[in-house]
Amino acid sequence: MSKLRDSDFPALGTDAPAEQLISLRFRWYNRQANWARLAYRSLGVIQLVAALLIAISVAFDVPRWAAPSLGGVIALAEGIRTLFGFKDSYPTYRRTAEDLRNEAWLYVQRAGQYATAEDAGKVLTQRVVEISSSETANWEEALKARSI
Repeated sequence: MSKLRDSDFPALGTDAPAEQLISLRFRWYNRQANWARLAYRSLGVIQLVAALLIAISVAFDVPRWAAPSLGGVIALAEGIRTLFGFKDSYPTYRRTAEDLRNEAWLYVQRAGQYATAEDAGKVLTQRVVEISSSETANWEEALKARSI
C-alpha cells in the first residue's frame, strides 16, 4: 500500500480491502478539502487586491476602463466561489476526512466498536461507507437548497 503523506493518519498493517478503502477515501477527501480551501482563499485574495486597486486608482491617472474592469474581476471571482461552492465544500470535505482519520485510529487501536468485533475489517468497511454516504447526502441537500 502506498504511504499517505499525512503523518497523522495511522499506518494500517495490511493491504486488506477495508484498509485500502479507508486510505483511498481519506486521501480523496483530504485532497479535495485542501483544494477547496486554497481556491476559496485565492479567489478572496484576488477580490481584495482588485478592490484595493480600484481604491488606489482614484488617486492616480489611470484609464477609465481600469476600475470597471477590476469590478468585473471581483464579480467573476465571487461568481466562481459561489458556483463551485468552495466556502461550503472545504468544511464538508475536511470534516469527512477527519471522520475517516478518526475511524482509522479506532480501527488500528481496536477501540470502540472494533474492540469486540469478530471481523474488524467488515465493520471498518461499513463505517467508511456510512461516513461517505452521509457526506454525499449532505452535499445533495446543500445543492438542492442552493437551487431553490
